[in-house]
Amino acid sequence: MAAPLSTCTTIEQRGVVCFLWAKKIEAKDIHKEMLPMYGEHCLSRQAVHNWVRKFSEGRTSIQDEHRAGRLVEIATPETLQRIEDIIRAERRVTVNAFFHLFGPLKHCLSGERFPDDDAVERAVRSWF
Repeated sequence: MAAPLSTCTTIEQRGVVCFLWAKKIEAKDIHKEMLPMYGEHCLSRQAVHNWVRKFSEGRTSIQDEHRAGRLVEIATPETLQRIEDIIRAERRVTVNAFFHLFGPLKHCLSGERFPDDDAVERAVRSWF
């Protein structure tokens, strides 16, 4: 038996689901086949069933579809500069000041307590 894959992406696993579905293998058997190879990183049984259903309904792409909602900002020189400008303008900036600007940052730092402004700055910088 081959060793479990230590690195894999969800997209790669969706490709495996699509391949095995095309070979007429049922969803429950696809998951049983994938579980030993992907281990704890394996798609859930429900996710495999959902993707088999989508492929059965005619979907061909394994990529995520665009969803409406809040845009996700990424670390670009411009966003890094925005953060630095905010911190320099107001040294007592709180994490809440960033929440409306950076949704993913909010998720990452949610529930954290910081002893001082420098700790906030370090946490924000390490997030990038």
